[in-house]
Amino acid sequence: MHPFRTTLIALSLVAAAVLVAAPPAAAANTTYYVDCSATAAGSGTQASPWNSFAAVNSRTFTSGDQILIRRGTTCAGQQLWPKGSGSAGAPNIVDAYGTGAKPILAGNGAVDDVVKLYNQQYWEIRNLDISNQGAAPAARRGVHIIRENSGTGTYYRVTGVDVHDINGVQNKKDDNASAGIFFEVLGNSVQTKFDDVVIADNTVRAVDRYGIHFWTRWMTRPELANPNCGSTCGAWHPQTRVVVRGNTVTDIGGDAIVVHHTQGALVERNRVDGFRMRDTNCAAGVWGWNVDDTLFQFNEVSGGRSTCDGQGFDLDEGNIRTIYQYNYSHDNEGGFILLCNGGGSTTKDNIVRYNISQNDRGDVVDLICGKITNTKIYNNVFYVGQNAKIINNTNGSTGANAEFYNNIFYVTSTGSSYVNAGSLLWDSNTFYGQHPAGEPADPAKSTADPLMVGPGTATSISNAGGYRLRAGSPALASGQVMTNPGSRDFFGGVVTAGCRPDRGAHQLTTTCAPGGGVVPRTGWSVRYVDSQETAAENGAATNAFDGNISTIWHTKYTGGSDPAPHEIQINMGASYSVSGLRYLPRQDGGSGAANGRIGQYEVYVSTDGTNWGTAVATGTFANDASQKDVRFTAKTGQYLRLRAVSEVAGNPWTSAAEIYALN
Repeated sequence: MHPFRTTLIALSLVAAAVLVAAPPAAAANTTYYVDCSATAAGSGTQASPWNSFAAVNSRTFTSGDQILIRRGTTCAGQQLWPKGSGSAGAPNIVDAYGTGAKPILAGNGAVDDVVKLYNQQYWEIRNLDISNQGAAPAARRGVHIIRENSGTGTYYRVTGVDVHDINGVQNKKDDNASAGIFFEVLGNSVQTKFDDVVIADNTVRAVDRYGIHFWTRWMTRPELANPNCGSTCGAWHPQTRVVVRGNTVTDIGGDAIVVHHTQGALVERNRVDGFRMRDTNCAAGVWGWNVDDTLFQFNEVSGGRSTCDGQGFDLDEGNIRTIYQYNYSHDNEGGFILLCNGGGSTTKDNIVRYNISQNDRGDVVDLICGKITNTKIYNNVFYVGQNAKIINNTNGSTGANAEFYNNIFYVTSTGSSYVNAGSLLWDSNTFYGQHPAGEPADPAKSTADPLMVGPGTATSISNAGGYRLRAGSPALASGQVMTNPGSRDFFGGVVTAGCRPDRGAHQLTTTCAPGGGVVPRTGWSVRYVDSQETAAENGAATNAFDGNISTIWHTKYTGGSDPAPHEIQINMGASYSVSGLRYLPRQDGGSGAANGRIGQYEVYVSTDGTNWGTAVATGTFANDASQKDVRFTAKTGQYLRLRAVSEVAGNPWTSAAEIYALN
């Protein structure tokens, strides 16, 4: 997703509000009634209701006041903007009364915002039917809640609201954008944010450009190299305690649900169908830009249009510790997920786990823009029943950027492909069905039928049982142990840390199959290597733990070969209990593919990198390119030493694509 720089447009209503005299205050804890079908203006009681929003907008309401609008009525061409704020435990409430359909608030394009709050807090907005369709597109919203240079605003609830038919400006993103429900922070002189926001159980449909949208000008930080707020930027001050839950968002011109500039947001159990329906800008379904610790779970997303993004989900610029889990993505023209960090920004430490993608097309997993860092994609199922680029790695990412473990790629289409997938890190994935060009090597690859109940038959997130594993599946207890597996699978089954998981999104196995996890390699460095080729090729020793199986450590051969034995000593950066070593021989083809494969080996672990003691393991590796795991009695240390006593064919060389320590 590429944010567009936009011209900031002043809000004329906000400016005007500063110039008018303060409206009269309402009595505390009072209920006021509005019936737009009443012939007389009334006094605001149930027996004598107001018949327009003029009386509401002219008052300042205090803690606990309620504004109730009669069901079955229509308030046309008006804006609802009650003034004042509630307080903790006594919020102000806008709701419906009586019987029948929700009251209709039809802006008819006569107002920018049908329901508006400005520098207010402690409000609940419930059970309204809101539209804002004008003769021609313009900047329009259904619910627009604004703060500007006013500090932290707390407690906002928007629930049970139906927002629809808003013909906003298609190509205007970010601030002053058109949306169904929009929380917007303006100004840059007083740090300002929203806190404790719940948007739940609403419907948003036929809206341009956003469905549900968060934005702030307080966004600048080192992790964001491309702030999109012109000269009015403020330092990072994210929205907090944001929850977007249980909403149905359909037929959206651009992005469906975006929680930009938030920290710790929770986006769950939403249904999105149809996004980027009319906008020519790129758009995705459910995602965040410049966010920390965001959790997206139990969402179903489908109907994304086009391949200008068009993915159901997105790990975008400035995403730190984002988790996508237990989501169901299907039939999106753009694909399942976009991995797109802006150039110079930081997107790192993200997790994509226990999701199901069915018949997503385009670029199912798309790595473009700047590279992300340390993103783990594991225990997902990708059912590819229509032609797609299953992995599209066009930005040159390696295993230091994205790692794939324990996923099932179930491919029935005959025209799909993998683009530059081999440079990523792969371990314990299943590739079944068709085997398109570019399918990556995986040291623990399985091509056997994973024996799922009925792959490709899901009809909703609650009816995806076809992706459960059957007894006897080769996927059972054959996955890589993950450091942070979460507590459950897609279906709610228990996932136990430290046990070897089943592959895919279903954990059928209930008994613990112990298995060593991989020691993190982010802090690794070479303490010593006796030989490396740097003239004829890049055979540096650091290639043995760079996460890229296409690069190798190769001992010197230009101007004469150094004789065996050879060794590499690795500083793991911290002390670990090490109970195994994994050696992946070089994975390239050709006549020299076997050159340097280790035959006899010795493994050592040391606390100081000087005193090695006796070898914790010795033996001889088989002469093939498969992954080699060596197990031994656990020993604690910070330094790992692999000594290649011989090469499989007796040559003087040693090579390695990847070396891991296991715990």
